[in-house]
Amino acid sequence: MYTVSFHAAEGTDNHSSASSNSGAKGSAKSISKKKKYKTESGAMKAMWNWLNANKGSVNYFSPHSMPQTFTDSNELPYEGTKTETDFYRTAKWLRLRTTAFEQFGNRCACCGATPDTGAVLHVDHIKPRSKYPHLALELDNLQILCEACNMGKLNVSETQWR
Repeated sequence: MYTVSFHAAEGTDNHSSASSNSGAKGSAKSISKKKKYKTESGAMKAMWNWLNANKGSVNYFSPHSMPQTFTDSNELPYEGTKTETDFYRTAKWLRLRTTAFEQFGNRCACCGATPDTGAVLHVDHIKPRSKYPHLALELDNLQILCEACNMGKLNVSETQWR
C-alpha cells in the first residue's frame, strides 16, 4: 500500500477539495488530506496532479523505500498525463489509425455497429499499450471497435474480434 500526505502551504488558496486539519492561523503547514493507493503509479499520478494544481508539498510513503517529500511535480519520477495524450496526436499514430480503418473497414469487429447505426468507432489496441508498449504502432495489434465494445473491454481483454 502506498500512502500520500498532501500538505497545503500556509495562506494559499489551493484547488484541492480537501479541507485542512488545522484552521489555526500561524501554522507553517497543515495536512490537507492523507490517502492510500493500491499502486505506485496511482500514487505518483495523484501527487503529480495535486502539485500541479496546488502550492505545498506531499509526503510519499512506499513499502519499498524511505519516506520522500516533494514540493514540485518535476521532482517526481512520473511524466504525468501529457505523455498519454501526446501518443494519440503523433503523426505515426494518426497515419496508422487511417491505415487501420482502410484495412479493417468502418464497422465494429465485435458487434458489427457502424456510423450509419449511430456508432462512434475507435481504433483499439488488441494487446493494450499499458501492458505491451512495444506493440503500440503495430497494425496487427489493432482492430476497429465501437465505443461501447472498446470501453467494455478496457485493458483487461485481449480478444481479437477481427
